[in-house]
Amino acid sequence: KQWYQRRVRAEYSDSFVKSRPAEETKADWEYSVWSGAGAQPAPPVKRKRGAPKKDRGDAKQTKLEQMTLDVGQKVEPTQCAQCGMVYNHTVAEDEQNHNKYHKRFLKASSFSGWKTERVVEEYHDGRIILVNQHDPKSHVKKMEEVREVVDIDLGITDRNQPPAGGHELQAFLYISNANKVIAAAFVEHIEKGYPCVSAHEPDDTGKAPLLKSDDAPMKAVCGISRLWVFKQCRRKKIASRLMDCVRANFVFGCTISKVKIAFSDPTESGRLFAQTYCGTANFLIYR
Repeated sequence: KQWYQRRVRAEYSDSFVKSRPAEETKADWEYSVWSGAGAQPAPPVKRKRGAPKKDRGDAKQTKLEQMTLDVGQKVEPTQCAQCGMVYNHTVAEDEQNHNKYHKRFLKASSFSGWKTERVVEEYHDGRIILVNQHDPKSHVKKMEEVREVVDIDLGITDRNQPPAGGHELQAFLYISNANKVIAAAFVEHIEKGYPCVSAHEPDDTGKAPLLKSDDAPMKAVCGISRLWVFKQCRRKKIASRLMDCVRANFVFGCTISKVKIAFSDPTESGRLFAQTYCGTANFLIYR
């Protein structure tokens, strides 16, 4: 009885949890825990004055702005369906260059037709006209506009380079049925060419550049200064038609042999075309 009274008083004591009797059994202790005897609420923790608040200081000190959303996607280059230029639309400089070239290309490629145009060949999908420096000013202006676009597309930087031997350039323009200039060949009179050979060591692009051989120069008549076909119209034998037309109309009354045609600084695509068209890897080059 005395022990029971002592136990009841201890249940309502504030110090029961800290100082329970040593002789108390395990069952008695479990009874006190499950009955909530002696349990006191924890006092609130006061934050010291001047102490920094959690997770607030960093957000106020630095404010970051996310300009692009990166979710692991790949930005592929875009090719314009009208001008054919390949550019990255996410780069501001590429976008500006494309807009500039796009306007220039549309102006140069549009062709409304001339009353006095010189048609040298006609095909099912268009016609080829010849323009030289002695034609009307509007014709010469169109030829220069096309040459400017061709130079940009082919990567020609020295646009003011005079023709070989002082002869004037002539332009064979391929006009589609939709009245668009889709191909062009700028040709000039030459007297000699050199068989080309590939360098033993590749250049910075990993390809072997074309060099003049050490053999004696060979007689040539027609020099292909520039040969260009719109990217969307390639693989359609348009360049071959242009070359056939040049050979048949460059010299009045005769057709020039393929071995008397020379190319000026052809690109990699131009080299492959010249090999196929001329039937040899040692076609003639000049300059």
